[in-house]
Order: sequence, then structure tokens, then C-alpha cells
Amino acid sequence: MNRKLICTAAAGTAALGAWAAYENTAMLCVSEYKLSFSGLPRLVQIADLHKRRFGAHQCRLLDAVKAQEPDLIVMTGDLISRTETDFTETERFLRALCEIAPVLTVCGNHEVDLPPEYYAAYKKAVKNSGAVPTDGRILRIGGVNFAGLHLSPDYYRGGGMLGFTGKTACTAETLRAQLGDCPPGTVLLAHNPLWFPVYAEWGAALTLSGHVHGGAVRLPGIGGLLSPERAFFPRYDKGVFRIGSSAMIVSGGLGKLRLFNPPEICTVRSDR
Repeated sequence: MNRKLICTAAAGTAALGAWAAYENTAMLCVSEYKLSFSGLPRLVQIADLHKRRFGAHQCRLLDAVKAQEPDLIVMTGDLISRTETDFTETERFLRALCEIAPVLTVCGNHEVDLPPEYYAAYKKAVKNSGAVPTDGRILRIGGVNFAGLHLSPDYYRGGGMLGFTGKTACTAETLRAQLGDCPPGTVLLAHNPLWFPVYAEWGAALTLSGHVHGGAVRLPGIGGLLSPERAFFPRYDKGVFRIGSSAMIVSGGLGKLRLFNPPEICTVRSDR
């Protein structure tokens, strides 16, 4: 092989590695969304933190959230990873967020994958922090309804390397059985964005999701490469999606390895 070509490839690989290291250790972005949603409080959405740390006791992340001056903070799942057993720092982080604004949480697949004793410890940490779980509940805050969809692990795991075969299907009836009929103008916290058509059918005006990590690697002009469901090019990877009058915002999240896909928090507010 041509020596010049080898040197060029080596330099490119080194540059890519340096960028990936910077992106995964130093970057923290804010994505802003404006929606026509009367009465919507100014929200900060946090998703898929997992084991990622942004400074001592998440100080950089807390500063970024505080700078957005939110009226409400929503955690849309995978605040932790399924292998965690000590939730002291989780409670500390949530308590610090509660000092900025009220905090709503909903479970993701990593929370529901915890063994029973650790799931109980996680729920205790959330309660002790002052954050409010929304799983299976509809709460009215500032004139807006917030609903939390709690999905068990079988709604996440597929049956094949490239697809979703064997997955339990989420339907509008699944939501009605858990939450009842959808009140007008409801914001749904639902970790898994795959079921957006169902959320729209149920009647959610706005859904806030995560789970896909922006597709892990984002390709220019294409989008996310891979979802945690072992599916390539996930349809709902990151950003705003619409079905009729229903909108969904999918956060690219904060944790896990990523490329051309910086960790982010989302600010959501009404343009009215």
C-alpha cells in the first residue's frame, strides 16, 4: 500500500479518535425546541444519563440545566444503568435538580431491568430526593397534564439481531389500561419513542422520549445509525417528529458512547 495513503489513513484515524474522546468527555449541548402549545411550562428534558458523569456530583450538568431557567424538569428514563446497586449519587443529583425546579421522572428500560431489591432502592432514592414519579399516573401541573408511561422489559427487547420480532406490541389500549383516556393537551413522558403512532392515537399532544441515544453514531444527511433495540437506522432517533396534531421530541441523551452526536439536554417551551 502507498506509504502516503497509510500516513493519511493513520492521521485520519487519530483525528477521529481525538474527536470521539473530546465529544464523549467534554461536550454538553443544549437543544432548544419551540412548540405551539398554549400554557406549556418551560421544560428541561434529561434522558439516558446512565453512568455518565459531568464533573463532580454532576456539577457541569446541573449548571447547564440551571442556565435554562426551567419551570419544570422532566427525566425521561434511564437515569441509571441496570448494573448499578448504589443510588446515593442518583438521589443527590435529583435533590440538586429539585432545588432548580420541580422534577418529574418516568422509568426507562434500565430502571425496570433492575433486580427487585435494587429497583426498590432506586425508587426510594427518587422519593427521598423530592422528585415526583409519573409512572402510570397523570398529574396536572400549571394547567397542563403530564402522564408517565411505564413499560415492562418485554416492550423493549426484540427477537433477532436486526429486528423487533417477538416484541410485545404497545397499543392505544395499553395506554388506556394504564392511564385511562387521554385528557386534552396532555404531555406524555414515554421512554421508548418506537411507539409514537400509538401515543398519537391515544391522544398525546406532546410526547417526550429518549432511549435511542440519537442513534449512537450520526451520519450526515442520514441520521442515527443504530438503536439499543439492535435495529439499524431507527425511524425516531433524535429531534422533532409529528403525526397529525401530535408532536414528539426525542432527546439524543447524555450517556453511552457516541460519535458526531454530542450529549445533550433539551429545552422545550411554547412559542405562544
